[in-house]
Amino acid sequence: MIRLRRCEKPVRGVTMFVNEAQEGPECRRQRVDAGFSLVEILVVLALIGVVIAIGIPLVNEQVRISEARSAADQMAGHLRAARMIAVSHHKDIVVTVRVDPDNDYSYEGTYGDTKLIKMPARVKIKTGSAASITFRSDGSALASSTVTTESLVSSATERWTLSVTTVGFVSVAHVRV
Repeated sequence: MIRLRRCEKPVRGVTMFVNEAQEGPECRRQRVDAGFSLVEILVVLALIGVVIAIGIPLVNEQVRISEARSAADQMAGHLRAARMIAVSHHKDIVVTVRVDPDNDYSYEGTYGDTKLIKMPARVKIKTGSAASITFRSDGSALASSTVTTESLVSSATERWTLSVTTVGFVSVAHVRV
């Protein structure tokens, strides 16, 4: 059986169907030029490798920053929850903050159970933070307080400061030191 294939002859500019056994050098050249050379593929793989080598440390740093931010946001959420429990149950709720090495905080939950929350290993509650924060039944805090969390990320320290005002408002501030 004779196999026919399409071949454009650049000299004539005409598309012809030729027998593979009869095809001339211009048709063979079209088949050889198709695809990528080994050098081109290796250059592309080398570029991909460089992008990955640069990108992995940056992604790792962002993961650590988000872990520190998440821990601070979670603590702010628990402080707000303790305030809501104090208001809804008409009693004072004390949030006890324990610095490193315990590195946790606790308060009485809705049903009288003690909520104990451990900070992630890389995030530390620093000394100088309030040992306890008391929310009154009217939603106010017994005194203004701050809690500072820190996490070492690359060569810098991510510092998150949680502030509780006397009216019970909880805010979070960030500084990279």
